[in-house]
Amino acid sequence: MGQRVYESILNQKRTVPGNNRLFAKILGTVLLFLFLLPYIITSLFGNVNHSTIGGTLNLLLNGLEKDLADSSIYIENTTTAGRERLPLEIYLLDKLSRSINPDYQLEALKAQAILLRTALMEELWENSGNIRGTVRINDHEYGQGLLNEDIVIAIASTRGVFLTYDDKPAKVAYFAVSNGRTRDGSEAFGQGVLPYFKAVDCNRDFLAENFTSQKTMTKNEFTAAIESHALISLTNDFSLDDISINRDLSGYVIDVTINNQTEAVVLSGEECRQIWGLSSSSFSIDENRNRIVFSVRGIGHGLGMSQFAANEMAKNGNDYISILEYFFSGLMLTKFE
Repeated sequence: MGQRVYESILNQKRTVPGNNRLFAKILGTVLLFLFLLPYIITSLFGNVNHSTIGGTLNLLLNGLEKDLADSSIYIENTTTAGRERLPLEIYLLDKLSRSINPDYQLEALKAQAILLRTALMEELWENSGNIRGTVRINDHEYGQGLLNEDIVIAIASTRGVFLTYDDKPAKVAYFAVSNGRTRDGSEAFGQGVLPYFKAVDCNRDFLAENFTSQKTMTKNEFTAAIESHALISLTNDFSLDDISINRDLSGYVIDVTINNQTEAVVLSGEECRQIWGLSSSSFSIDENRNRIVFSVRGIGHGLGMSQFAANEMAKNGNDYISILEYFFSGLMLTKFE
């Protein structure tokens, strides 16, 4: 993206699935190798779905196994069960399978893999000023991913690839389904901040399951959620007329102002989404027979890459490079060496 694209492994083609029995035999050898390494959690590879895996393991053997030997980026995950340290790419196998529909198109999975890797490297950069070292996280769901062939290929074929802005790992974001359009970063973060978050159309997201949803609650439940979160007391005559909603040009709620106080209280759209339990911050509010009705479009915060739209692009023949260029114009793909 931009003028520099480093892709020593990015032009590899997906191989046609071959003999599953041969694949399982090779996979068993790899799993045994991994099992003997003290920093790999066997539960991750115990969740491999053998019925959906086929084809070659060359990418895994030549890429991920190499990462086990000379990785310079590690994940240190702390949970209630203890602390464990493992190479970045191995952690990403499990993380990718949990962060997106694993049955999505391979190119969409590759795009998501790069976003996950970028986010971890950006966190490492913010904490250490370096892109080599250990990223410390608290991922209590690690080990619950279900691997299939495309998850493995998506990680292995993009090994070490991440997005940069101003020669450092970029801040990126993704979500499940847009309301038909992503959000502009200048409206969400302020002018001049993260300018590569541009609003783009996602014209087929309306096809997604649960693209629209409704939530209904009593007026008491509605006001109680506000009072509990904002630590205020609303008057008995509080109504929707006391609320003003500020939206961005894509239709997402930037903030909601509660005017039922001597001093107005402002809640962000994401705060409102959380306190009212909505699937997206693209919502409207109505009152019907003393009940509050939310009409919601999309799933998620609306910033960055819509996973559903990325999958639709992949179905239409777009590769992961063009997918990422569409959602993050101005960033560069860089290969970590």
